[in-house]
Amino acid sequence: METDAITIFLKKIPFFKVFNDKELFRLVGRKKVFKNCNKGQYIFKQGDSGSSLFVILFGRVELVKPGEKGEESIILELKTGTVFGEVAMLTKNKRNLDARASTTKVVAMEFKLEFVEKMLPSIQTKFHKQLLYILATNLDTMNMRYAKLEASTSMRYANLKANVLVYEDGYEEDQ
Repeated sequence: METDAITIFLKKIPFFKVFNDKELFRLVGRKKVFKNCNKGQYIFKQGDSGSSLFVILFGRVELVKPGEKGEESIILELKTGTVFGEVAMLTKNKRNLDARASTTKVVAMEFKLEFVEKMLPSIQTKFHKQLLYILATNLDTMNMRYAKLEASTSMRYANLKANVLVYEDGYEEDQ
């Protein structure tokens, strides 16, 4: 009964839409798959083993880069449905950021690499296809952000070279 409610809920998360009920049961019908965190608690910290990936079922998670002197930079805030930690899991590298709950409550599913490697081949294939789609989508988003940043930087450099100061409202002033 409880698993049925979880299965219905999971089908609303894009990552799980390709799995049928039996496959979803195999994914969630085991111990310690769910990770619960309160605001400010860490899901993982920089330097931790990258042996698993996570899917946010509820809440938001901040990806944080800690600085050397205690300062930190929030790189990105992730929302419900987001898969994260997949790069470290696939490359078997240590985590290069902290992941911290940024809402009152966060619930995430954790998939350890050893579990993924032992999945039935049909489930594992779907799981890997979903990961490939996510990686490709994330790469495309990063490429678009980089192109915008590059264009912005080039325009600023050209304006500085021409001794023209351009304000955010578009007003230009010769120097």
